[in-house]
Amino acid sequence: MAWFGQGKDTIEWEEFRDDVLFYKWPGNEIKKGSKLIIRTGQNAIFYSNGQIEGIFKDEGNFDIETQITPFLSSLKGVFSLRSDTGMRAEVYFVNAKQLLLPWGTRQRIMIPSPEVPSGIPVGCNGNLIVEFRDYLTFIKKVAGVKSTYSLDDISERLMGVLNPIIAECMLGGQQQIGVNALIGLQANSRALGKQMTAELDKELLDIGLGVASLNIQSINYPKEVQAMAEKVAAQSFVGDVGKYANIAMADSFGKEGGGGAAAQMAQMAMGMQMGQQMAAGMQPPAQQQPAQPSAPVPPAAPAGDKFCPTCRKMVATKFCPDCGTPTV
Repeated sequence: MAWFGQGKDTIEWEEFRDDVLFYKWPGNEIKKGSKLIIRTGQNAIFYSNGQIEGIFKDEGNFDIETQITPFLSSLKGVFSLRSDTGMRAEVYFVNAKQLLLPWGTRQRIMIPSPEVPSGIPVGCNGNLIVEFRDYLTFIKKVAGVKSTYSLDDISERLMGVLNPIIAECMLGGQQQIGVNALIGLQANSRALGKQMTAELDKELLDIGLGVASLNIQSINYPKEVQAMAEKVAAQSFVGDVGKYANIAMADSFGKEGGGGAAAQMAQMAMGMQMGQQMAAGMQPPAQQQPAQPSAPVPPAAPAGDKFCPTCRKMVATKFCPDCGTPTV
């Protein structure tokens, strides 16, 4: 870079890094004959007297006096007035590439649920895209007071509000959420991502930035919670837990190892039970006998008494005393 009054300057951002948001050209006196070089993925901003004079986005090599100055809002006549001293202005280069920022919860978030009132620990991660929203605000609050600002700085800013925002979006205004609904959040990750985008966008707008989009790659839970949810889902699918156990037992027949002596005994009991059920199923249903009409039953004869087969009189001897018929 040439010294004041001693020739031309080349205004450029040479050490361009994808994770750095801006670079401030170290000089503040732009001389006649100076060149501006804009590389791919860069924008050049001319700033003077607390306002943005011009924003240049086309890549290439430009002559300041003939190709840049005519487009500056209030500095276009400065060169002719200041002669060789040029004009006083600050030049900021900003990163116009897609600013992709990975994010993730540093610790799990406790989400209350009816099953676990103290909260179920949930974590999630993904990517978000940062974009410039207001260059003037960004220069006043960041570029004008800091020597550099990177995606790591944005990440540190967002980490302080990330967990509360995720919790609010997951609960959706409710005090608690059921285990099955919590596990099902992965299927609704797009809607959840849009809610998080809107909230994080408000947080970055204060420094002239914003969140263009956000995606959730995974929502994770402790293994115990995942197993509990899978068991609840399996039970609701089967409906009859006893039937499910029988099916599971039947499926184990014929597998290598057999699960040990206990499993073999259980299989034998299961087989006997299945045999009994099959035998019962093969028996014809019992037919109901028709009811017989009731007839008067003569009173029981005393021990030793007999009826005469001819006159039907009760006698106590071997011959009827009336007709003489034998009663034996």
